[in-house]
Amino acid sequence: MKLFDPRKSLRVAAAAALLCAALPARALAAQQAPAQQSQPPLADPYAERLRGFEEFVRRRMERDRIPGLTIGFFKDDYTWVKGFGFADLENRTPATAESAYRLASITKSMTGAAVVQLAERGKLDLDAEIQTYVPDYPKQKWPVTVRNLLTHTGGGQTGSGLGTEQVTTKEIVARISKHPIQYEPGTRYDYQTSGYNLLGAAVEQVSGQSFEAYLRENLWLPAGMRDTRMDDVRGLVPNRVRGYDLADGTVKNAPFVNVSSRFAGGGATGTVPDLLRWARAAFDGKLLSPRWVSEMLKPFTSKSGRYTGLGDGDVYYALGWMVQPVNGSLALRAEGSQKGTDTLLLYFPGKRLAIAAACNLEAAPTRRYAQHLYELITDDSWDAKVYARAREDAPAALALGSAYNYGNLHFEQHGRPLTSDPKELAEAFAFFNSNASRSAARTDFAAAARRIRDARHPAGNLTLVKLGSYVSSRLREKRGAEGFRKYYAGGAVPFFADYVRLYKADTATPKSLRFTPEFESQIARWDADWARTWNDYTRRLSITPATDFDSVGARLRKDFEGAEVYPDFTADIQPIQQGLIALKAARLGVDLYPNSDELLFNWGFFVILSEQSSEGRDALKTAAGEYERPLAYFRRGLELNPGGVMRAKTFLDIGGRWLGRPQMAGAGAELLGAATSLHPKDAAVREMYGDFLLRKGQPEAAAESYRQAYALDPGVGKGMSADEYVARRVEAAAGEKKK
Repeated sequence: MKLFDPRKSLRVAAAAALLCAALPARALAAQQAPAQQSQPPLADPYAERLRGFEEFVRRRMERDRIPGLTIGFFKDDYTWVKGFGFADLENRTPATAESAYRLASITKSMTGAAVVQLAERGKLDLDAEIQTYVPDYPKQKWPVTVRNLLTHTGGGQTGSGLGTEQVTTKEIVARISKHPIQYEPGTRYDYQTSGYNLLGAAVEQVSGQSFEAYLRENLWLPAGMRDTRMDDVRGLVPNRVRGYDLADGTVKNAPFVNVSSRFAGGGATGTVPDLLRWARAAFDGKLLSPRWVSEMLKPFTSKSGRYTGLGDGDVYYALGWMVQPVNGSLALRAEGSQKGTDTLLLYFPGKRLAIAAACNLEAAPTRRYAQHLYELITDDSWDAKVYARAREDAPAALALGSAYNYGNLHFEQHGRPLTSDPKELAEAFAFFNSNASRSAARTDFAAAARRIRDARHPAGNLTLVKLGSYVSSRLREKRGAEGFRKYYAGGAVPFFADYVRLYKADTATPKSLRFTPEFESQIARWDADWARTWNDYTRRLSITPATDFDSVGARLRKDFEGAEVYPDFTADIQPIQQGLIALKAARLGVDLYPNSDELLFNWGFFVILSEQSSEGRDALKTAAGEYERPLAYFRRGLELNPGGVMRAKTFLDIGGRWLGRPQMAGAGAELLGAATSLHPKDAAVREMYGDFLLRKGQPEAAAESYRQAYALDPGVGKGMSADEYVARRVEAAAGEKKK
């Protein structure tokens, strides 16, 4: 039973005998030293950890059915890279440190750096219209700037296409030109490769060189990247891997594609060592001055006053790089996925650490490998997200996480708090005290949560960033850089609890920069709960489709019992979408995290799917025992997060995929029926509900649903009367049923 993700078998055990790796830099130097050297080689500080990591990779690759993977890191002056599995399954060619992978959208970080470099040199204006540099691209309904394209806020450029033929820059621009943008630039984030292809055309126009020649001369060679090039399907590329994908659960050769149509948005090929060199060079002043590096990493503010990027700007998409907090640490990220490849590059400036990974399987969970390596190397936590058991405490938990993560991100990036102005800081603390409280949540939960979400955006005056970066500055001053590291393992709760302890021991701290007595008592309780629940077991717990949810669930229920706050594993549980294990995971999720709209959606959705067969109903009994109707879970999720997964579009997207599958008529009718209860004024939902009722053999009920849709929005009839519209819908559905 395969289950739907509302967001978005090969065995490789034999690969262990064929692993091929580059030695760590220090070990390599010792190996090449004269035999008569009198000094013993330096001990490898990461050797034991890396042995454990290699075992993790072998086990995990088998589970994830990844044919070949190369992964590595540098920390200060130490570098390690290793290949696992096979670069070519058919010929049993091992993946090595020097294996060359298609880099996919990591190329965008290079395009972004090239554009910013040209701006620094005075040859390009980031806020000029793109047509200034790409005259073949026609004027659009609204102006589209270079910065818009860099930040994916350009109105939705599309049309690059993807095929087997080699295409030129001029042909790509002509393709994109046939597709006008759909909405005003600067209003929302819409990730598109076509916009970056226009930027590649601008680089060529401004520099007078081919895109590849410009990058090689101005980026790659200065960075020492001698194994990076634009992908060439006819050229002889040293150590090129073969790409694969999964088809019906089996590893197959990936279909042939020529990525020349992705050139500036995803057309490069390179190695993991070169990616590490790229991370080092992009930010060390070799390619851009510090001022322009800062410009490259500046988040974009939409016209509604929100930072743009993944989610609600949870990850900022700057000028070619993603900027995000990783449990309080500033992380810069570039990643990509396309036919036959998946790649990731992470750089942590404050830790002088970079991690790069590439594998030859599209949409592989590459980030899990990098995350595990990060935790082993640093002893820090990738995420220490706090979950509040009581709904009325959820806004406070959100405020803690936002202030801690985005305040620390700002401090690490700029070396100072966002503001030192006493009045602004007093306003920030007053905001927190007024909104991150139980009384505010009880008065109007949705409004309190919305104000807190807004408060890390310009629309909310960056209030929580001001507060968090100020608290960070005080704790760093008190504890020093090394003492501050405890928060990278512990997260937001001890961060706030220690600030309260700090000012209670310092009578000079004004009342305006303190929290309320209510919050002081609350954070003390939370600190005790967190110390108990964020323990060695939960810190090291990895939740995957292979998890034994019976034993893990029993342990977590025991550890979390009676705690007001505890670790939030919703992001690990949510992606588990297949089979009985998905039901067990989702049931545990809604039991432990009843305020997660995504897990509530998952569970309600899984119930609908499972009830369509006797096998599914048996699985439900095994996983859940007693449960409510799906609408109850959906309604709860909508109340918790009106703008989240329970929005009408989610139901319409799923329903649209089910309409052509007669066996899904019953499931579709229940799903869209629930949607009509959640969104009673949405005509499109009513219309699709009617479509499923017809397919279920209920024409009278379907006709009534169509009439309700027409009453809500006569536009659905496209000029027809209500009777004509209903008759046409019934007739069309009857025709489809006969097919």
